[in-house]
Amino acid sequence: MISLSGRPDPGLSNAATTGSLRDPGGPRAGSTAPPSFAELRNPTLTNSKITYDTNTTASLPLLVRPWSEGYEKGFHQGSLLFVATEDCNAQMCTAADLPTLNYLLENAHFKSETRRLGDGKLTPKTEREFLQKYNYFGVMRNDMMANSMLQKLFNCDVYGRSMVANIFGKLKRGDHVGLALLNCGDNTKNYQMIPTPSGGLLPRALQEAPSGVLQVCGTVNGKPSVLQGEVKHHIPLGIVSHAVAKLPSDAFISRALRETDQFTLLPRIEILII
Repeated sequence: MISLSGRPDPGLSNAATTGSLRDPGGPRAGSTAPPSFAELRNPTLTNSKITYDTNTTASLPLLVRPWSEGYEKGFHQGSLLFVATEDCNAQMCTAADLPTLNYLLENAHFKSETRRLGDGKLTPKTEREFLQKYNYFGVMRNDMMANSMLQKLFNCDVYGRSMVANIFGKLKRGDHVGLALLNCGDNTKNYQMIPTPSGGLLPRALQEAPSGVLQVCGTVNGKPSVLQGEVKHHIPLGIVSHAVAKLPSDAFISRALRETDQFTLLPRIEILII
């Protein structure tokens, strides 16, 4: 007959893989006071790891303020993000991916009465202005505040392994990939009209006869991938460690450098950030 005089056993409050019911195992709680000599000789935590991590990834948060045009909503995994140095503070930054950045570089040559993006603070015309106004930050890993309507919090890889959109073309393991700032003249050799990040097309009549439109494209071992122009500045990204996805065409990559939706559809490669 079962006795009901005693209290039922409550069981374990945590999952234990070692020990017994009396001693579930695992490290002891330790004390809040400074450790004594005896406690230092008998630590409560131990580490059985005998090897070091290799190819670890370091990611940093980036809190991004919204664009009036909503460009930040199109940033996805694999996007290469730049931050505007003149529009950042300790809490929040203005950021641009490659399609947005390339549009800003063409927007700098719009006629004053048709300029759509303010007073030109974010639209550099020359290489010097570009280097003063923008810094490369990292590769977007994920969106940490997808439901926020006021700002975006992105997790960006700045070191180690990362998945990047293939804006470079044909690759093999060990290739060095990067970004090149090109002087594309009037840019008509690359784009007959002016693509916008949202996929729209604007007429060239909005520009004031540009002679030095800057654009950013990918490089493989120091050579630009798809756009035509004079290399003015080079930004190294990393070394290819895995690139077996389907190869995108040059036309696809060229569109992806200006349209966010096309950029999102590019296959991904894995690089080791340097």
